[in-house]
Amino acid sequence: MDDRKKNRVQLIEELDTLRQIVALKTDRALMETLHSSLVSTAMDAIILVDSQQRILEFNTAAETIFGFSQSDVVGQPLGMLMPGRFRESHQRHIQRFSETGVTSRTMRSLGILTGLRASGEEFQMETSISHIYIGGKDYYSAILRDISGRISLENLIIRQYDSLNTLHLITLDLLNRRDIKDLLQFIVDQAVKLLEVSYCEILLPDKEELVAKAFTRNNPFLSGNRFTRSSGPLSWQAFDSGLPAILEDYSTWPQRNRIYEGEVFHAAAAIPILIAGKCLGVLGLTRDRPGYTFHEEHILTATRLAASIALAMENSRLYQEVNRLATTDELTGTHNRRSVLEIGEREYQRCLRFESPLCVAMVDVDHFKHVNDAWGHATGDLVLRTISEEVSKQIRKTDTVGRYAEEELSENVVGRFGGEEFVILFPETALEGAVVVAERIRAAIEKINFTGEDSLEFRVTASLGVALLNPKSDSLLDLINHADHALYEAKEAGRNRVCVFA
Repeated sequence: MDDRKKNRVQLIEELDTLRQIVALKTDRALMETLHSSLVSTAMDAIILVDSQQRILEFNTAAETIFGFSQSDVVGQPLGMLMPGRFRESHQRHIQRFSETGVTSRTMRSLGILTGLRASGEEFQMETSISHIYIGGKDYYSAILRDISGRISLENLIIRQYDSLNTLHLITLDLLNRRDIKDLLQFIVDQAVKLLEVSYCEILLPDKEELVAKAFTRNNPFLSGNRFTRSSGPLSWQAFDSGLPAILEDYSTWPQRNRIYEGEVFHAAAAIPILIAGKCLGVLGLTRDRPGYTFHEEHILTATRLAASIALAMENSRLYQEVNRLATTDELTGTHNRRSVLEIGEREYQRCLRFESPLCVAMVDVDHFKHVNDAWGHATGDLVLRTISEEVSKQIRKTDTVGRYAEEELSENVVGRFGGEEFVILFPETALEGAVVVAERIRAAIEKINFTGEDSLEFRVTASLGVALLNPKSDSLLDLINHADHALYEAKEAGRNRVCVFA
Protein backbone atom coordinates (compact mmCIF):
# COMPACT_ATOMS: atom_id res chain seq x y z
CA MET A 1 0.00 0.00 0.00
CA ASP A 2 2.79 2.32 0.94
CA ASP A 3 4.67 1.39 -2.22
CA ARG A 4 1.66 2.25 -4.38
CA LYS A 5 1.32 5.65 -2.67
CA LYS A 6 5.02 6.28 -3.12
CA ASN A 7 4.86 5.40 -6.80
CA ARG A 8 1.87 7.67 -7.25
CA VAL A 9 3.62 10.63 -5.67
CA GLN A 10 6.69 9.96 -7.80
CA LEU A 11 4.51 9.79 -10.92
CA ILE A 12 2.86 13.11 -10.07
CA GLU A 13 6.26 14.70 -9.53
CA GLU A 14 7.49 13.35 -12.88
CA LEU A 15 4.34 14.59 -14.61
CA ASP A 16 4.80 18.04 -13.03
CA THR A 17 8.43 18.11 -14.15
CA LEU A 18 7.35 17.09 -17.64
CA ARG A 19 4.75 19.89 -17.68
CA GLN A 20 7.42 22.40 -16.61
CA ILE A 21 9.73 21.19 -19.36
CA VAL A 22 6.93 21.46 -21.93
CA ALA A 23 5.98 24.93 -20.63
CA LEU A 24 9.61 26.06 -20.74
CA LYS A 25 10.00 24.89 -24.32
CA THR A 26 6.74 26.60 -25.19
CA ASP A 27 7.91 29.82 -23.54
CA ARG A 28 11.24 29.62 -25.38
CA ALA A 29 9.48 29.07 -28.69
CA LEU A 30 7.18 31.97 -27.88
CA MET A 31 10.11 34.18 -26.93
CA GLU A 32 11.99 33.24 -30.07
CA THR A 33 8.92 34.03 -32.15
CA LEU A 34 8.47 37.33 -30.28
CA HIS A 35 12.16 38.19 -30.68
CA SER A 36 12.07 37.39 -34.37
CA SER A 37 8.95 39.50 -34.79
CA LEU A 38 10.43 42.45 -32.93
CA VAL A 39 13.66 42.32 -34.93
CA SER A 40 11.93 42.00 -38.28
CA THR A 41 9.42 44.79 -37.63
CA ALA A 42 11.77 47.23 -35.90
CA MET A 43 11.97 50.70 -37.48
CA ASP A 44 15.74 50.78 -36.94
CA ALA A 45 18.29 48.55 -38.62
CA ILE A 46 19.45 45.63 -36.43
CA ILE A 47 22.63 43.78 -37.36
CA LEU A 48 24.29 40.86 -35.54
CA VAL A 49 27.95 39.97 -36.24
CA ASP A 50 30.39 37.41 -34.86
CA SER A 51 33.86 37.98 -33.47
CA GLN A 52 35.26 38.01 -37.01
CA GLN A 53 32.87 40.84 -37.94
CA ARG A 54 30.88 38.59 -40.28
CA ILE A 55 27.20 39.47 -40.57
CA LEU A 56 24.87 36.88 -39.04
CA GLU A 57 21.55 38.73 -38.93
CA PHE A 58 20.24 41.60 -41.06
CA ASN A 59 16.63 42.71 -40.44
CA THR A 60 14.09 44.24 -42.83
CA ALA A 61 14.82 47.82 -41.75
CA ALA A 62 18.52 47.23 -42.47
CA GLU A 63 17.62 46.03 -45.95
CA THR A 64 15.63 49.24 -46.51
CA ILE A 65 18.32 51.55 -45.14
CA PHE A 66 21.35 49.98 -46.83
CA GLY A 67 19.67 48.72 -50.00
CA PHE A 68 21.07 45.18 -49.65
CA SER A 69 18.95 42.04 -49.23
CA GLN A 70 19.66 39.70 -46.32
CA SER A 71 21.05 37.07 -48.68
CA ASP A 72 23.49 39.66 -50.06
CA VAL A 73 25.13 40.37 -46.72
CA VAL A 74 24.85 37.33 -44.41
CA GLY A 75 28.29 35.84 -44.07
CA GLN A 76 29.94 38.95 -45.53
CA PRO A 77 32.25 41.30 -43.55
CA LEU A 78 30.59 44.21 -41.78
CA GLY A 79 33.01 46.57 -43.54
CA MET A 80 30.92 46.36 -46.72
CA LEU A 81 28.38 48.64 -44.99
CA MET A 82 30.82 51.51 -44.45
CA PRO A 83 33.13 53.61 -46.67
CA GLY A 84 36.58 52.09 -47.14
CA ARG A 85 38.34 54.94 -45.34
CA PHE A 86 36.57 54.03 -42.08
CA ARG A 87 37.01 50.25 -42.06
CA GLU A 88 40.40 50.04 -40.39
CA SER A 89 39.48 52.48 -37.63
CA HIS A 90 36.22 50.59 -37.11
CA GLN A 91 38.14 47.34 -36.50
CA ARG A 92 40.31 49.07 -33.87
CA HIS A 93 37.21 50.58 -32.25
CA ILE A 94 35.50 47.19 -31.90
CA GLN A 95 38.70 45.67 -30.48
CA ARG A 96 39.00 48.38 -27.83
CA PHE A 97 35.28 48.07 -27.05
CA SER A 98 35.57 44.30 -26.41
CA GLU A 99 38.59 44.84 -24.15
CA THR A 100 36.83 47.35 -21.93
CA GLY A 101 34.31 44.83 -20.66
CA VAL A 102 31.50 47.32 -21.33
CA THR A 103 28.45 45.48 -22.60
CA SER A 104 26.83 48.33 -24.55
CA ARG A 105 27.28 51.83 -25.86
CA THR A 106 24.42 54.12 -26.77
CA MET A 107 23.87 56.23 -29.86
CA ARG A 108 24.84 59.36 -28.01
CA SER A 109 28.20 58.04 -26.78
CA LEU A 110 29.13 56.77 -30.26
CA GLY A 111 28.18 59.96 -32.05
CA ILE A 112 27.33 60.14 -35.74
CA LEU A 113 28.83 57.49 -38.04
CA THR A 114 28.91 57.17 -41.84
CA GLY A 115 27.25 54.28 -43.63
CA LEU A 116 27.46 53.09 -47.23
CA ARG A 117 24.40 52.08 -49.25
CA ALA A 118 24.39 49.48 -52.01
CA SER A 119 24.16 52.37 -54.51
CA GLY A 120 27.47 53.77 -53.27
CA GLU A 121 25.79 56.71 -51.52
CA GLU A 122 27.19 57.66 -48.14
CA PHE A 123 24.81 58.64 -45.36
CA GLN A 124 24.94 59.57 -41.70
CA MET A 125 23.59 57.33 -38.95
CA GLU A 126 23.41 56.99 -35.20
CA THR A 127 24.50 53.61 -33.77
CA SER A 128 24.09 51.69 -30.52
CA ILE A 129 26.26 48.56 -30.10
CA SER A 130 26.20 45.67 -27.59
CA HIS A 131 28.77 43.00 -26.75
CA ILE A 132 27.24 39.54 -26.17
CA TYR A 133 29.13 36.50 -24.82
CA ILE A 134 27.37 33.19 -25.51
CA GLY A 135 28.83 29.70 -25.31
CA GLY A 136 32.34 31.01 -25.06
CA LYS A 137 31.99 33.12 -28.18
CA ASP A 138 31.83 36.89 -28.73
CA TYR A 139 28.97 38.44 -30.68
CA TYR A 140 28.14 42.07 -31.38
CA SER A 141 24.75 43.54 -32.12
CA ALA A 142 24.16 47.00 -33.55
CA ILE A 143 21.04 49.14 -33.81
CA LEU A 144 21.40 51.79 -36.51
CA ARG A 145 19.21 54.75 -37.36
CA ASP A 146 19.44 56.65 -40.65
CA ILE A 147 19.59 60.35 -39.68
CA SER A 148 20.59 61.75 -43.08
CA GLY A 149 17.12 63.27 -43.50
CA ARG A 150 17.29 64.86 -40.07
CA ILE A 151 20.79 66.22 -40.72
CA SER A 152 19.65 67.64 -44.06
CA LEU A 153 16.70 69.29 -42.36
CA GLU A 154 18.90 70.73 -39.62
CA ASN A 155 21.32 72.09 -42.21
CA LEU A 156 18.40 73.54 -44.17
CA ILE A 157 17.11 75.27 -41.03
CA ILE A 158 20.58 76.70 -40.34
CA ARG A 159 20.92 77.93 -43.93
CA GLN A 160 17.44 79.43 -43.88
CA TYR A 161 18.18 81.15 -40.58
CA ASP A 162 21.40 82.58 -42.02
CA SER A 163 19.66 83.71 -45.23
CA LEU A 164 16.79 85.28 -43.27
CA ASN A 165 19.26 87.12 -41.06
CA THR A 166 21.18 88.35 -44.11
CA LEU A 167 17.93 89.25 -45.84
CA HIS A 168 16.83 91.23 -42.78
CA LEU A 169 20.03 93.29 -42.88
CA ILE A 170 19.67 93.82 -46.64
CA THR A 171 16.05 94.91 -46.19
CA LEU A 172 17.00 97.46 -43.54
CA ASP A 173 19.58 98.91 -45.91
CA LEU A 174 17.12 98.84 -48.81
CA LEU A 175 14.49 100.81 -46.92
CA ASN A 176 17.02 103.55 -46.19
CA ARG A 177 17.78 104.08 -49.87
CA ARG A 178 15.67 106.64 -51.70
CA ASP A 179 17.26 106.98 -55.13
CA ILE A 180 15.79 104.26 -57.35
CA LYS A 181 18.94 103.87 -59.48
CA ASP A 182 21.13 103.44 -56.42
CA LEU A 183 18.53 101.13 -54.88
CA LEU A 184 18.38 98.77 -57.87
CA GLN A 185 22.16 98.56 -58.23
CA PHE A 186 22.51 97.77 -54.53
CA ILE A 187 19.95 94.99 -54.92
CA VAL A 188 21.76 93.17 -57.74
CA ASP A 189 25.10 93.44 -55.94
CA GLN A 190 23.62 91.92 -52.77
CA ALA A 191 21.64 89.26 -54.66
CA VAL A 192 24.82 87.86 -56.21
CA LYS A 193 26.22 87.12 -52.74
CA LEU A 194 22.98 86.06 -51.03
CA LEU A 195 21.79 83.71 -53.79
CA GLU A 196 25.22 82.48 -54.95
CA VAL A 197 24.70 83.49 -58.56
CA SER A 198 27.15 84.74 -61.17
CA TYR A 199 24.83 87.26 -62.82
CA CYS A 200 21.81 89.24 -61.69
CA GLU A 201 19.62 91.83 -63.39
CA ILE A 202 16.44 93.76 -62.63
CA LEU A 203 13.94 94.37 -65.41
CA LEU A 204 11.15 96.92 -65.10
CA PRO A 205 8.16 97.22 -67.43
CA ASP A 206 7.80 99.94 -70.03
CA LYS A 207 4.62 99.38 -72.04
CA GLU A 208 5.15 96.10 -73.90
CA GLU A 209 8.82 95.72 -73.02
CA LEU A 210 10.91 94.83 -70.00
CA VAL A 211 13.88 97.18 -69.60
CA ALA A 212 17.16 96.31 -67.84
CA LYS A 213 17.58 98.96 -65.15
CA ALA A 214 20.37 97.34 -63.10
CA PHE A 215 22.68 94.38 -63.54
CA THR A 216 25.87 92.89 -62.15
CA ARG A 217 28.85 95.17 -62.56
CA ASN A 218 31.70 94.32 -64.94
CA ASN A 219 29.29 92.80 -67.42
CA PRO A 220 29.25 93.68 -71.10
CA PHE A 221 25.60 94.68 -71.31
CA LEU A 222 24.43 98.22 -71.74
CA SER A 223 21.88 99.66 -69.36
CA GLY A 224 18.53 99.97 -71.01
CA ASN A 225 18.45 96.65 -72.88
CA ARG A 226 14.83 96.12 -73.83
CA PHE A 227 13.11 92.76 -74.04
CA THR A 228 9.90 92.02 -75.87
CA ARG A 229 7.89 88.88 -75.18
CA SER A 230 9.75 87.08 -77.95
CA SER A 231 13.26 88.21 -76.93
CA GLY A 232 12.82 87.66 -73.20
CA PRO A 233 10.28 84.82 -72.81
CA LEU A 234 11.52 83.56 -69.43
CA SER A 235 11.28 86.98 -67.78
CA TRP A 236 7.91 87.67 -69.36
CA GLN A 237 6.64 84.29 -68.14
CA ALA A 238 7.45 85.31 -64.57
CA PHE A 239 6.03 88.81 -65.08
CA ASP A 240 2.73 87.59 -66.54
CA SER A 241 2.16 84.64 -64.21
CA GLY A 242 3.46 86.16 -61.00
CA LEU A 243 5.34 82.87 -60.42
CA PRO A 244 9.05 82.00 -60.61
CA ALA A 245 10.22 80.68 -63.99
CA ILE A 246 13.21 78.31 -63.85
CA LEU A 247 15.56 76.68 -66.36
CA GLU A 248 18.13 73.99 -65.62
CA ASP A 249 20.44 75.09 -68.45
CA TYR A 250 19.97 78.40 -70.27
CA SER A 251 22.89 77.69 -72.62
CA THR A 252 21.00 74.86 -74.34
CA TRP A 253 17.58 76.55 -74.31
CA PRO A 254 16.31 77.14 -77.86
CA GLN A 255 14.74 80.49 -76.88
CA ARG A 256 17.87 82.00 -75.30
CA ASN A 257 18.65 85.62 -76.22
CA ARG A 258 21.62 86.21 -78.53
CA ILE A 259 23.03 89.03 -76.33
CA TYR A 260 24.00 86.38 -73.79
CA GLU A 261 25.80 84.16 -76.28
CA GLY A 262 29.21 85.26 -75.00
CA GLU A 263 28.31 84.35 -71.42
CA VAL A 264 28.39 80.95 -69.75
CA PHE A 265 24.89 80.81 -68.28
CA HIS A 266 23.56 77.46 -67.09
CA ALA A 267 20.87 77.47 -64.41
CA ALA A 268 18.55 80.48 -64.82
CA ALA A 269 15.60 81.84 -62.87
CA ALA A 270 13.23 84.77 -63.28
CA ILE A 271 11.56 85.88 -60.03
CA PRO A 272 8.57 88.26 -60.13
CA ILE A 273 8.80 91.34 -57.90
CA LEU A 274 5.29 91.50 -56.46
CA ILE A 275 3.41 93.85 -54.17
CA ALA A 276 -0.30 93.43 -53.46
CA GLY A 277 -0.59 91.06 -56.43
CA LYS A 278 0.90 93.58 -58.88
CA CYS A 279 4.18 92.74 -60.63
CA LEU A 280 6.60 95.67 -60.48
CA GLY A 281 9.38 93.92 -62.38
CA VAL A 282 11.52 90.80 -62.61
CA LEU A 283 14.66 89.70 -60.80
CA GLY A 284 16.80 87.68 -63.25
CA LEU A 285 19.39 85.21 -61.91
CA THR A 286 21.91 82.87 -63.56
CA ARG A 287 24.66 80.51 -62.47
CA ASP A 288 27.73 79.59 -64.51
CA ARG A 289 28.50 76.24 -62.84
CA PRO A 290 27.01 73.26 -64.71
CA GLY A 291 24.62 71.21 -62.59
CA TYR A 292 24.27 73.86 -59.86
CA THR A 293 20.56 74.31 -60.40
CA PHE A 294 18.00 76.34 -58.48
CA HIS A 295 16.29 74.16 -55.88
CA GLU A 296 13.19 74.96 -53.84
CA GLU A 297 15.34 76.37 -51.05
CA HIS A 298 17.06 78.83 -53.43
CA ILE A 299 13.79 79.93 -55.02
CA LEU A 300 12.26 80.48 -51.57
CA THR A 301 15.15 82.78 -50.61
CA ALA A 302 14.97 84.58 -53.97
CA THR A 303 11.22 85.06 -53.57
CA ARG A 304 11.76 86.54 -50.10
CA LEU A 305 14.37 88.89 -51.54
CA ALA A 306 11.95 89.89 -54.31
CA ALA A 307 9.32 90.72 -51.67
CA SER A 308 11.84 92.98 -49.89
CA ILE A 309 12.74 94.55 -53.24
CA ALA A 310 9.06 95.29 -53.90
CA LEU A 311 8.68 96.98 -50.51
CA ALA A 312 11.84 99.01 -51.06
CA MET A 313 10.74 100.07 -54.55
CA GLU A 314 7.32 101.08 -53.27
CA ASN A 315 8.96 102.91 -50.39
CA SER A 316 11.19 104.76 -52.85
CA ARG A 317 8.21 105.56 -55.08
CA LEU A 318 6.22 106.94 -52.16
CA TYR A 319 9.20 108.96 -51.00
CA GLN A 320 9.64 110.40 -54.48
CA GLU A 321 5.91 111.14 -54.68
CA VAL A 322 5.89 112.90 -51.30
CA ASN A 323 9.01 114.81 -52.31
CA ARG A 324 7.39 115.72 -55.63
CA LEU A 325 4.27 116.98 -53.88
CA ALA A 326 6.40 118.98 -51.47
CA THR A 327 8.48 120.58 -54.25
CA THR A 328 6.00 120.87 -57.12
CA ASP A 329 3.45 123.55 -57.84
CA GLU A 330 0.09 121.79 -57.92
CA LEU A 331 -1.37 123.89 -60.72
CA THR A 332 1.50 124.03 -63.22
CA GLY A 333 3.60 120.99 -62.34
CA THR A 334 6.76 123.12 -62.18
CA HIS A 335 8.92 123.60 -59.10
CA ASN A 336 7.25 125.57 -56.32
CA ARG A 337 8.80 128.59 -54.56
CA ARG A 338 10.40 126.46 -51.84
CA SER A 339 11.95 124.08 -54.35
CA VAL A 340 13.26 126.90 -56.56
CA LEU A 341 14.97 128.52 -53.59
CA GLU A 342 16.53 125.20 -52.48
CA ILE A 343 17.82 124.42 -55.97
CA GLY A 344 18.87 128.03 -56.42
CA GLU A 345 20.94 127.96 -53.22
CA ARG A 346 22.67 124.79 -54.34
CA GLU A 347 23.43 126.28 -57.76
CA TYR A 348 24.57 129.51 -56.09
CA GLN A 349 27.11 127.64 -53.95
CA ARG A 350 28.37 125.71 -56.97
CA CYS A 351 28.72 128.92 -58.91
CA LEU A 352 30.93 130.38 -56.17
CA ARG A 353 32.96 127.19 -55.83
CA PHE A 354 33.68 126.77 -59.55
CA GLU A 355 33.60 130.48 -60.46
CA SER A 356 30.95 129.90 -63.10
CA PRO A 357 28.15 132.30 -64.16
CA LEU A 358 24.59 132.11 -62.83
CA CYS A 359 21.62 134.02 -64.24
CA VAL A 360 18.02 134.34 -63.10
CA ALA A 361 14.99 135.42 -65.14
CA MET A 362 11.64 136.49 -63.73
CA VAL A 363 8.54 136.01 -65.91
CA ASP A 364 5.22 137.73 -65.26
CA VAL A 365 2.01 137.37 -67.33
CA ASP A 366 0.84 140.82 -68.41
CA HIS A 367 -2.64 141.96 -67.25
CA PHE A 368 -3.36 138.52 -65.75
CA LYS A 369 -6.06 139.96 -63.49
CA HIS A 370 -7.95 140.95 -66.62
CA VAL A 371 -7.75 137.36 -67.87
CA ASN A 372 -9.37 136.09 -64.66
CA ASP A 373 -11.99 138.82 -64.69
CA ALA A 374 -12.87 138.45 -68.38
CA TRP A 375 -12.60 134.70 -68.92
CA GLY A 376 -12.90 133.19 -65.48
CA HIS A 377 -10.44 131.53 -63.09
CA ALA A 378 -10.59 128.17 -64.87
CA THR A 379 -9.33 129.85 -68.04
CA GLY A 380 -6.75 131.74 -65.97
CA ASP A 381 -5.46 128.43 -64.63
CA LEU A 382 -5.25 127.10 -68.19
CA VAL A 383 -3.21 130.14 -69.21
CA LEU A 384 -0.71 129.57 -66.36
CA ARG A 385 -0.38 125.85 -67.13
CA THR A 386 0.14 126.51 -70.85
CA ILE A 387 2.73 129.21 -70.24
CA SER A 388 4.67 127.02 -67.77
CA GLU A 389 4.73 124.23 -70.36
CA GLU A 390 5.97 126.62 -73.03
CA VAL A 391 8.67 128.02 -70.75
CA SER A 392 9.82 124.49 -69.87
CA LYS A 393 9.88 123.58 -73.56
CA GLN A 394 11.97 126.63 -74.46
CA ILE A 395 14.60 126.16 -71.73
CA ARG A 396 14.97 122.50 -72.71
CA LYS A 397 16.01 123.70 -76.17
CA THR A 398 18.98 125.57 -74.74
CA ASP A 399 22.49 124.21 -74.79
CA THR A 400 23.42 125.37 -71.30
CA VAL A 401 23.80 122.07 -69.50
CA GLY A 402 27.14 122.01 -67.68
CA ARG A 403 29.06 119.62 -65.40
CA TYR A 404 30.48 120.78 -62.11
CA ALA A 405 33.73 118.84 -61.64
CA GLU A 406 32.73 115.18 -61.14
CA GLU A 407 29.33 115.95 -59.68
CA GLU A 408 25.95 115.45 -61.32
CA LEU A 409 24.74 117.50 -64.24
CA SER A 410 23.07 120.84 -63.61
CA GLU A 411 20.41 122.28 -65.89
CA ASN A 412 18.01 125.18 -66.27
CA VAL A 413 15.10 125.14 -63.83
CA VAL A 414 11.70 126.81 -64.02
CA GLY A 415 9.36 127.31 -61.09
CA ARG A 416 6.25 129.20 -60.14
CA PHE A 417 7.20 131.90 -57.69
CA GLY A 418 3.70 133.04 -56.86
CA GLY A 419 0.50 134.10 -58.64
CA GLU A 420 1.29 134.64 -62.33
CA GLU A 421 5.02 134.97 -61.72
CA PHE A 422 7.66 132.41 -62.71
CA VAL A 423 11.41 132.25 -62.05
CA ILE A 424 14.03 130.57 -64.24
CA LEU A 425 17.51 129.53 -63.06
CA PHE A 426 20.28 129.50 -65.67
CA PRO A 427 23.34 127.75 -64.15
CA GLU A 428 26.62 128.15 -66.04
CA THR A 429 24.94 130.47 -68.51
CA ALA A 430 26.35 133.87 -69.47
CA LEU A 431 24.06 136.90 -69.44
CA GLU A 432 23.86 137.02 -73.24
CA GLY A 433 22.67 133.41 -73.42
CA ALA A 434 20.05 133.96 -70.73
CA VAL A 435 18.71 137.03 -72.55
CA VAL A 436 18.44 135.06 -75.81
CA VAL A 437 16.38 132.37 -74.09
CA ALA A 438 14.24 134.98 -72.30
CA GLU A 439 13.45 136.68 -75.61
CA ARG A 440 12.54 133.34 -77.17
CA ILE A 441 10.19 132.62 -74.29
CA ARG A 442 8.54 136.04 -74.65
CA ALA A 443 8.03 135.53 -78.38
CA ALA A 444 6.63 132.03 -77.91
CA ILE A 445 4.11 133.16 -75.28
CA GLU A 446 2.62 135.93 -77.42
CA LYS A 447 1.92 133.45 -80.21
CA ILE A 448 -0.22 131.12 -78.09
CA ASN A 449 -3.95 131.16 -78.87
CA PHE A 450 -6.29 130.65 -75.92
CA THR A 451 -10.03 129.99 -75.98
CA GLY A 452 -12.26 131.58 -73.37
CA GLU A 453 -15.44 130.16 -71.82
CA ASP A 454 -17.54 131.70 -74.64
CA SER A 455 -15.28 130.10 -77.28
CA LEU A 456 -13.69 133.43 -78.15
CA GLU A 457 -9.97 133.30 -78.79
CA PHE A 458 -7.50 135.61 -77.09
CA ARG A 459 -3.77 135.97 -76.53
CA VAL A 460 -1.58 137.10 -73.63
CA THR A 461 1.91 138.55 -73.37
CA ALA A 462 4.60 138.34 -70.71
CA SER A 463 7.32 140.60 -69.38
CA LEU A 464 10.72 139.26 -68.32
CA GLY A 465 13.61 140.57 -66.24
CA VAL A 466 17.08 139.00 -66.36
CA ALA A 467 20.00 139.42 -63.95
CA LEU A 468 23.55 138.03 -63.71
CA LEU A 469 25.09 137.13 -60.35
CA ASN A 470 27.88 139.27 -59.02
CA PRO A 471 29.71 136.67 -56.92
CA LYS A 472 31.58 139.30 -54.94
CA SER A 473 28.51 141.02 -53.54
CA ASP A 474 25.27 139.15 -54.34
CA SER A 475 23.44 136.48 -52.39
CA LEU A 476 20.83 134.30 -54.10
CA LEU A 477 18.03 136.53 -52.83
CA ASP A 478 19.94 139.59 -54.10
CA LEU A 479 20.12 137.97 -57.54
CA ILE A 480 16.37 137.21 -57.55
CA ASN A 481 15.61 140.77 -56.43
CA HIS A 482 17.76 142.14 -59.26
CA ALA A 483 15.80 140.06 -61.79
CA ASP A 484 12.55 141.24 -60.20
CA HIS A 485 13.73 144.84 -60.50
CA ALA A 486 14.46 144.29 -64.19
CA LEU A 487 10.97 142.78 -64.56
CA TYR A 488 9.49 145.93 -63.01
CA GLU A 489 11.39 148.00 -65.56
CA ALA A 490 9.92 145.87 -68.38
CA LYS A 491 6.43 146.50 -67.01
CA GLU A 492 7.08 150.22 -66.75
CA ALA A 493 8.46 150.31 -70.29
CA GLY A 494 5.20 149.02 -71.78
CA ARG A 495 5.21 145.25 -71.03
CA ASN A 496 5.81 142.35 -73.46
CA ARG A 497 9.56 142.85 -73.39
CA VAL A 498 12.80 141.65 -71.78
CA CYS A 499 14.85 143.95 -69.60
CA VAL A 500 18.28 143.30 -68.05
CA PHE A 501 19.39 144.45 -64.61
CA ALA A 502 22.22 146.88 -65.01
